[in-house]
This record gives sequence, structure tokens and C-alpha cells, in this order.
Amino acid sequence: MEQRKDDALFEQLGKNKKRRRRKVLFTILAVVLVLAVVLTGLVIYLRRTVRERFASGSSQVQSYEVKTGTLSTVVSGSGTLAEDGLEAVTVPEGVEVTKVLVKAGDTVAEGQILATVDAASVHTALASLQESLEALDKQISSAESDTVSSSVTTKVAGRVKQVFAQKGQAVSDCMVEHGALAVLSLDGYMAVTLQTDALAPGDAVTVTREDGTELDGTVERSAGGYATVLVTDDGPAVGETVTVSLEGAVLGSGALAIHEPLAITGYAGTIQSVQVSENQRVYKGTGLFYLTDTATSVAYDSLLRSRQEQEQTLLELLALRSSGGVAAPFAGSVYTVDYDETLAPSAVATLSPDEKMTVTLTVDESDILSLALGQEAELTLSSLGDDPFRGTVTELDRTGASGSYTAVITLDKAGNMLPGMTASVSIRISGVENAVLIPIEALQQTRSRSYVYTSYDEETETFGGEVDVTVGLTGSTEVEILSGLEPGMTVYYTKELTIFDFFASSGMPMGGSGGIGAMPSGSQRGNGGSGGERPQGGFPGGKQGG
Repeated sequence: MEQRKDDALFEQLGKNKKRRRRKVLFTILAVVLVLAVVLTGLVIYLRRTVRERFASGSSQVQSYEVKTGTLSTVVSGSGTLAEDGLEAVTVPEGVEVTKVLVKAGDTVAEGQILATVDAASVHTALASLQESLEALDKQISSAESDTVSSSVTTKVAGRVKQVFAQKGQAVSDCMVEHGALAVLSLDGYMAVTLQTDALAPGDAVTVTREDGTELDGTVERSAGGYATVLVTDDGPAVGETVTVSLEGAVLGSGALAIHEPLAITGYAGTIQSVQVSENQRVYKGTGLFYLTDTATSVAYDSLLRSRQEQEQTLLELLALRSSGGVAAPFAGSVYTVDYDETLAPSAVATLSPDEKMTVTLTVDESDILSLALGQEAELTLSSLGDDPFRGTVTELDRTGASGSYTAVITLDKAGNMLPGMTASVSIRISGVENAVLIPIEALQQTRSRSYVYTSYDEETETFGGEVDVTVGLTGSTEVEILSGLEPGMTVYYTKELTIFDFFASSGMPMGGSGGIGAMPSGSQRGNGGSGGERPQGGFPGGKQGG
């Protein structure tokens, strides 16, 4: 009997528990259903409101009181910091490094020993270098009397038809500019080529010069509708236009050229005097030019440079023997330790003077021509806070070889700057202060004029008071007005409404990562402006300026 009562009690408790569980479940489902209905209604309401208030073409009339301010056009971008002025520290060939005493990141003082070297290897290198210097001295002694001739002479006979070298001019400069110091005619003829089928080789023709003088000419060859006529080189000038006639009939004209030219060349010295003139006949051995500053031969100069380099190596070896190690040439920090006895036994370390850093900026083709060396740049490093740093454009690559253009910005290194930090860069390429500014949207433009509206009738919803203006510098949101407007005047325009305006007017959040209204990053080129909110959108009767 008791057992049956207990069973009945447990059964009743189980039923009550199931009823409570079902009740909670039904409550949750009801709440979810209500929330779903509310959210659906809200979405429908928002869609209808946005569709009604912000349909395509809807706009809002804006007014703006003309003010003065500063307008700047900038090129901006980002890059990473890199050390400037890096210098590799090495040991002369043959010297063995025994131990590197520093590691990357260490601060070093000028003269501090970076690595120790094997004394025996230094001694051996000194002995070998001394032998090399003695051998060089013998070669220098032999070449000392080997100088460039102080005169330029011709080795063949001919007629001087062109003289390029001038008194006081460097021989090398003349050669680079003209390819010769002078040009001779060797066979006594000038030649002119003209288009004609009326001539055959050997025909006698008349060649008329620019001054009307007539000369006898002979056809050298004729083929493919062209004929070459020869005339004496005694008188006619290179490039002179002549006319060719046959039995009184003009066949054509052309410019004279040397038939068999010989270029007179040189490579060293300065022209002291010119001994010949154009059209002069010269013979083998005739002096054409006299030179000064011929000094010694190229071979002699090369030997001297080689000895100077070995003298520097000698000083390095003596310093190594004296100190027993490789010393830092300047104070700074160790950028990298480069020593590897198997790959580069002469390399020890690369040092940075810790004075300057650089940022390489990729520049769009529309902006690269606006940049110039020496322009100031403003840089910010997010890892170091919001305070700006000043830099200067020190290099420009306008070749576009890698598919883009680059500018290198150099700045003073601050204590916390590290290679690899990201820097945002702005370079002001043009700007104006105390300028009369209006929003770009307020500017109306046609093919022939630029104007603004200075009145608006709310009843008729029409703009009026057109005023012609002269436009100056244009930024991304504002435009400079050079004439037509004065501070204090009011201009009217329309602003195209967007979904962002709805959320702004309703107080709902627009920004934030991934949120409604999150804006993409700006373009590379923009303007500093004079501050303040500037509406974005269209305007009636024209197109957007800038």
C-alpha cells in the first residue's frame, strides 16, 4: 500500500516538472516570435522610409556663407622606415677575423673594436701589399714620360669641311657633343641625293648653289628612283641646299653632304688654338689643333689611382696591426653582423650612424610630376603617437621601371624610431592662404563659364542670383574663388542625399569597424582645407568642379 502511494507521488511530481518545462519553452517561443515580428516591421519601416526620403535624384538645398581659409593640395601615402647612411665594415683581403665582439642592435662608439683579427694574417697581407706597391712604382716610373701629344695632326690629305672644336673647349666635351673635333673631305667631292628617274650614272648636270653660283656635277649612281650627284668640295658647305638641273630642266634639290668624310678625334686636353678653317686644304702631318692640360697618359693616371687605393689599404692594415682589431669608423649602432668565414670572410658588420631614416613612397603617375627634390613632407607614425615629424624629398624615380614611381623621404631619426615601422606621409605640392573658399558642390560649370547661385526662392523652389566666378586651386572638398565672391556672401546649392545622411539625422551610429556607414580609406591625393564639415553631393545646372 505505501509503495503504491510513493509511486503515485513520484508520478505526479514528474508530470508537474514536464508541465513547467513546456510552459518555459512556450514562453521563450512567444518572446522570439514577438521579437521577429518587431524586427520585421522595423526593417519594412526603414526600407520604406529610406526609399521615400532617399530615392535616386532626391536632394536638399544647402546654403553656405563664404569664408576665407587655407587650401592645400597634397600627395599622400605610406611606407616603412629604413635606416639611412648604412656603411659596411670590412677587413682587407687575406686578413682573418678571429672573433666578432658585437651583435645586431648594439650601440658603438667611434673607434670601438668590433672584431679581433689574426696578427699573423695581417703581417702576411702587409708584406704582400708592399711588394705590390713596389711593382706599381716601377710601372709608374716607366709611364711617367708617356703623355698625350700637345697637338692634333692629320695623317692624310684632304679638305677641312667642318670645324667643331673652339679655343678653350675641353676635347672630351667637344667629342661628346659633336663626335669629332673636325671633319675632312678625302676625295674632293660633296654629294647630293634627289628623287628622280631622269638621270643615269655618268650624266653631266648643273648644280646651282644657294647664292646662284652654278657648278658642274656628275651623276655617281641612280637606282630605285633616286640619283646621287657629285660636285667639288672646294666651296660648297655641308648642309647647303642645292638644285640639280639637266639641260635647263630642274630635276630636284637636296642638302649637300661630304662624300668621303674623315672625323678628326681626341680624348684629352683643352683646345689652346685652332690652326685650320673650313674649306682649307690640308696635307699629311698638318697641325689642326694645339692642346694644353694634356698631363699624362690614361695608363699613367690609372696606375696612380691604383696606387692610391693600395696606399689606403696599407693604412688599414697598419691600423689593424696597431689595435689588434677592426674599429668602428663612426659612432652609431650595429645594423647587422655580416661575418661568415665561408661566404664573405672580409665582411664584419654593417653600421648605422643613427642620424637619418628614409621612407620610400609609391607615387601615382598623376602626382609624380608635381613632386620635386627638397619639398617638405609631414610624417606620422602610429606606433609613436600622433605628433608629426618633418622630412624632405631627397630622391625621385620617374622611370616607372617597376610599374610605378617612387619618392624617397628623409627625416631625422628620433630615439624610438625602428626600421620597419609604418609611416604615413603627406607632401604639400601647392597651397594658398587667406583664400575665398566654397564647397565644390556649390560651383556650377558649363563649357564657357563658372558661376554660383546667391539666392533661393523656397516657394517656387528655384535658384537665382547667378554670379560668374573665376576658379583657382581645387581640392577634394573645396575650391578657391579668385573673383566674383567676397567673404560674408551666401551661396546656395543642392546636396544629394544618401543613406549616410539618414543615419546621421536619426542619431544612429555610422562609423565603426564593419558597422553601417563604415567609410573606406581616402585616396592618395587630397586637400588640407580650412576645416569644418563639407556636405557631399550634386548641384543643379552644372557639373562638379575640380
